[in-house]
Amino acid sequence: MVEIALPLFINIAEIIIVATIVFAIMKKLKQPNILAYIVAGMVIGVTGASLMDFFFGSHNFSILGFQANIFIDTISTEVRLLSELGVAFLLFSVGIETSVKKLLKIGKPIMLGTLFQVLGVMGITIALTGLTGLLSLEEALFVGAIVAFSSTMIVMKLLSDKRETNTLDGRIMISILLIQDFLIILVVPMLANLSSAADPILLGTILGKSILLILIAIIANRLIFPSLFKVAAEEQELFLLASISTAFVFIGISLSLDIPISIGAFIGGLALSTLPYNLEIFSKIRALRDFFLTIFFVTLGIELTFNFGNLNPLLMLIIFIIIFVIKPFIMFLLTLFSGYGSKIGVKVGMSLGQVSEFGFVLATIGFYESKVIGADLFSFLITAIALSMIITPYLTTSSSKVAQFFYKEAKHLPKSMHKKFFERKILELQKIPSKKALQDHILIIGGGTVGRGLAKSLIHSGKQVLVIDHDPEVVRQGVKDGFPYIYGTSEHEALWSRVDLKDAQLLIITVLNMEEAISVIKQARVISPKLKIFATSHYFAETLAFYKQGVDFVSMPSVIGSNMFLQNIYTFIETGKLHHIQNFKDEYLRYLEDQVEEEKKYKKSFIQ
Repeated sequence: MVEIALPLFINIAEIIIVATIVFAIMKKLKQPNILAYIVAGMVIGVTGASLMDFFFGSHNFSILGFQANIFIDTISTEVRLLSELGVAFLLFSVGIETSVKKLLKIGKPIMLGTLFQVLGVMGITIALTGLTGLLSLEEALFVGAIVAFSSTMIVMKLLSDKRETNTLDGRIMISILLIQDFLIILVVPMLANLSSAADPILLGTILGKSILLILIAIIANRLIFPSLFKVAAEEQELFLLASISTAFVFIGISLSLDIPISIGAFIGGLALSTLPYNLEIFSKIRALRDFFLTIFFVTLGIELTFNFGNLNPLLMLIIFIIIFVIKPFIMFLLTLFSGYGSKIGVKVGMSLGQVSEFGFVLATIGFYESKVIGADLFSFLITAIALSMIITPYLTTSSSKVAQFFYKEAKHLPKSMHKKFFERKILELQKIPSKKALQDHILIIGGGTVGRGLAKSLIHSGKQVLVIDHDPEVVRQGVKDGFPYIYGTSEHEALWSRVDLKDAQLLIITVLNMEEAISVIKQARVISPKLKIFATSHYFAETLAFYKQGVDFVSMPSVIGSNMFLQNIYTFIETGKLHHIQNFKDEYLRYLEDQVEEEKKYKKSFIQ
């Protein structure tokens, strides 16, 4: 048993240790996390071994008389399983954070458009590679399916790291990705049985299994999970085990139904998404998810061989053009015609240009099982998928600037091309109050808990208030509750004239995203240099940055709270009495009771 486990232990230890070292180096160089993991894999994988052979003649070392090989030539079944669990647990966490009702609000155009996007990319790939004779039709079908889908794992991680999962463009990307993931349920089994792909019985079987898995999730959500997690919530260890067990149960069910485990894990996460404990479940499994994800990305780097020298250069160029030009352009058109405007269209297109992690699954099926894909093409596809994932963080980071550039250039186009049809969804969320409501008014950037509370108090005191938020659901809920909410971000420069920023009495910033906050401050200072700006902050560095940008007052709740706490401590020490403190406590308790009722009402309506 020890002899069997030792190679697995060595592989995992080597993957984690090297990933840690490379990650630390890349962090200093301010490079994306994903790149660090893939580079770590290349260092200990086939690429690293090949470089050692080239420079030193061998990649084996002699340590104290023993021959040692620090490189991983092939990925064992056990390590590959752990890497697949990384994708599964990522989608499980995505499912936990996902509200199906909210996703459906994105609209039918996005849902139908995603279907046409997948079919369109596959069709273009077949036309450019299959019909031109560069590939057989079977090979072209596999390649088209591989490049058509985008990576939920990569995009979700980037959105999560930047706290943009609830932005409008973030929600659109997630909706497109999740629809693609459901389509993969059909594509993977069909390509695995290519000879009978058109068989209606096979298609019916696949749909039947998918519906069965969804029904199991619905039953568990209604009858099992509420009671199970109510009990589990009383004990932290049991809560953690129940959360992990749920993921493994749905992974096991998906295996028995021959459905990709990541899809099963995602549906399992959806089954937990409506529970009041969903955020705590997410935080509990996050460390385990990140551990498995590290193994996934490092194994991805290990498998990069670059052995495709005999492949037709024209074919490689066409595949790259499809991935990095045609596919993003189709995503752009999909977003534009769905009514979300050119800016968001550019961001969505650039962010979804990579190839999905399922591309590895499809390439493996085509090479090892169906024998449709040759060795050279298989190696190139693996490299292209990895490269698209590595480039994505850079494209996502620059997408806002590129979108802004194209937006400014588009102003020079004929007026007939500036149609409200392409921005109809944005305009629905930007219904500005009348001009009378925008005189000596207060603008609040950020309509979350703090912004909502401020707006409520100011409105009750008779002030004219307008709240701007980047989360469409927060905006819809605010409007539903009778508050003056509109959608907007720092990228919507035209919005500032519409909300009469110059005539505002005060600008209040409560957003958590520091980059967004600084961008708003800079634009406000250009438009209205004398405008008074207040902001909230949780960190000293952020507070200092705000003041350097010209903010007039920055509130740090933690500092104010601790100062008040210390003041009450001194009051008790000096007087030995609780009378003054108790009076404040009673008043505070009454305030808390009112706010708890308001919060319950808000959360209930927001979840629905």
